Amino acid sequence: MMYPVSLLGSALLTASLARANPYARSGVTKSVLPFQVINSTSTAEVISVKGGLDLPKLTPGVNDTTFDWWYFDAVSTGKNESVTLVFYNFGQTTLAVPYLDGPLLVQVTGTYENGTAFSKAIAASGNANFESSDRGIASEWIGSGGSYSFTGSSLDMINPSYTISIDDPESGISGSLKLQSISPSRYPCDLNIPGVTQEIIPDIYWSNAVPDADAIAEFTIDGEPLQFQGYGYHDKNWGVKPLEETLNTWYWGHARVGSYSLVWLDALAKDGKEHFSSWITKDGDVVSKSCEEQSIVVRPWGENSEYPPTTNLSAPSGYNIRYELGDGKAFVANFTVEAVTMSIGIYQRLIGPIVGGIEGEEQYEGRSLCEQFQY
Repeated sequence: MMYPVSLLGSALLTASLARANPYARSGVTKSVLPFQVINSTSTAEVISVKGGLDLPKLTPGVNDTTFDWWYFDAVSTGKNESVTLVFYNFGQTTLAVPYLDGPLLVQVTGTYENGTAFSKAIAASGNANFESSDRGIASEWIGSGGSYSFTGSSLDMINPSYTISIDDPESGISGSLKLQSISPSRYPCDLNIPGVTQEIIPDIYWSNAVPDADAIAEFTIDGEPLQFQGYGYHDKNWGVKPLEETLNTWYWGHARVGSYSLVWLDALAKDGKEHFSSWITKDGDVVSKSCEEQSIVVRPWGENSEYPPTTNLSAPSGYNIRYELGDGKAFVANFTVEAVTMSIGIYQRLIGPIVGGIEGEEQYEGRSLCEQFQY
């Protein structure tokens, strides 16, 4: 059943905002993303604003050369199972994803327990609605046969939660992904505070609402159940040029390793300059937060381990990941590819086991989902 966004703000937010102060209320801001690009200049939000981490970032909207997306995923604590949901608002020339007669697209991909991959792409031809306040965010993307929504509690709360819900019988997919964060929200180089840069490489921007979460996935896809508990994640990216014009490659990923939560980004821009964003928390406390040179270095190993990777290269065997912590200390991790959840010429999405810890100290086992762009 499709609900008007006003009901999203009152009904779907109720559970996720249960811990919010019921007496602390402020105005609700509403906006609509239309199923068409604008024919004018699109300006990106570069410097963070209070309460704006997870909101649309392009003003007055998306044109043919800009993009804005909301990304959610979860990887099972067991083997093979994963799900990724991406809500895209993008110009036709900007990204290597299907353009279905308009800029609004919801893409659902992942893997079943047996390792088989699935993929769905649905146009949100009925627009995308947003509501936000100091209590959180709610968004509904309306397709011809159903609706796709996400709601999140305030990022000022400790351990905020998100729920992503799908009800689309026409496309053969229904269910939900629930995320309970265990790691603070952040920008590439800073915590979630106003007045800091959101740029990760020139003309590409990043905010990370949920670096790590306990996740529960419950979906039915073409009649097949996908149900698991695992580790989840949510971020968003936006940019003012087609991705292939700004990016050569990047290695990104997130992991739970023992009591450590990891996020890494090691990117190579078209001009050959390498850019870094490191993030480690332990039991919710920050261990590493840096964009400094070599603060996080990721390199492939084994088969197909050429660096930088080139278009049409298959997935590597895994990655060596090294965080420089200062004072002569490092956190090292080794990721091994278990399953390829998505593979096209310029992109690989991978899941598998990871082992890591402070170099020279006890090493821990965990699970990871990561990606590789290769232009």
